[in-house]
Order: sequence, then C-alpha cells, then structure tokens
Amino acid sequence: MIKDLTFIIAVRKGSKRVKNKNIRKFGNSNLLEIKLKQIKRLFGIKNIFLSSDCKQSLKIGKKYNVKLDYRPKQFASNKIQMKKVYSYLASRVSTKYVCYLHVTSPFLKDKTLIKAIKLFFKYSRRKDVTLATVTKVKEYLWYKNKALNYNPSNHPPSQKLPEYLALNFAINIVNRDYMHSYGKIVSNKFLPAVLEFPENIDIDEEWQFKFASKLFTDYIS
Repeated sequence: MIKDLTFIIAVRKGSKRVKNKNIRKFGNSNLLEIKLKQIKRLFGIKNIFLSSDCKQSLKIGKKYNVKLDYRPKQFASNKIQMKKVYSYLASRVSTKYVCYLHVTSPFLKDKTLIKAIKLFFKYSRRKDVTLATVTKVKEYLWYKNKALNYNPSNHPPSQKLPEYLALNFAINIVNRDYMHSYGKIVSNKFLPAVLEFPENIDIDEEWQFKFASKLFTDYIS
C-alpha cells in the first residue's frame, strides 16, 4: 500500500501574508520540519518528495535525506494557476498515488493520517476517487447582505441548519494520473475525512501563525 504512495510536500518562498511561514520558528521547530518528522516517524523517508524554490527549505529536506525538487520559478509564482502546479508536481513522481500534505496543518495527528490512507485505499480502484480532509460548518452564513443557508424570517435553531463541508487541505490523497491529467487534488467524488479543532487549523494569516505557535507549544508539552 505505502510503496505505491508518494508523500508530496510543496513549499515556496515569498509568502506575502505570513513571511517565511514554512521555515521560521514555530513552537520549538518549524512547520516544514514538523511535517517531515511526522511522515518519517510513520512511514520512513523512501517516498517523501519535497518541492520548493526556497534554498533553506531544500536544505532542511536534504538533512532528512528526502527526494528534492528544485522547482522552476514559473511553478513557484503566486500568479500561476494551481492546476498547473499540481500537474507539474504529479509529473515529478512515479508512484500510482499521491498523498499531498500541507505543512500549514501542524496539529494533524498520526492516527488521523494513517486512518485517512486506509480509507482511501479501500476505494482507490477508481481514478476519480480522491480523499480530502474537511471541517464541518454549521453556522448562520451571510454573503452580500443575504442569508445563504436559512430564512431570517423563520430563524431555525442551529442544530437544524444544513451542514456544509469546508476543505482544510491537511490531507489530500489522489491518483497520480488523475492529478497530472486534470491538475486537481480534489475530485467531484471525494471521500471526506472530517477533522475537529485543533487538527483542522490551517495557517494562512499572521495571527493564525502566532496563535497556532503558542497553542502548539502548549499542545505538545
């Protein structure tokens, strides 16, 4: 099972919202090393593929002896379509399946990752089946002064609100050929793996980085 799977970690330099978020101090480590250590601890280093245009990130990857990809500038720009990046990354690996892990999800538990991989392989015979971690959203949602999921004139209790699923990108597992051909890591027929707090935290803003760093220090102590 694992021999048919490559763990892809794709990080780039030049994050605008959180400067150097992948390699700056986070807790007692950094986000990139936390993720590399997790995969190595569970599955070894054979099928870890690190793609980056950041010399410091690649230096960290070299320390762990993982497969390195010096990503070309055109595939590390914040202006390029993600489908082109996904297709490029898929073209650089040879295993049948890809497990795409974001370093910005540092609270992901070992048992959750193992469980997600087992779930995917249970249904992996079809190329268009993918797995994606999600967060359940059951809130009173508004957009442009309009309620999206309830009637304000007949205000329902929160337990009767429709349940939405928000992608949090902690884990995405996909057939490599599908990822390469369509430039997607989430298909229309994806298996949702629900994460709760704090596993579902995805660091995307400076305040989230600071909050998560403090929480992580307390979390592992």
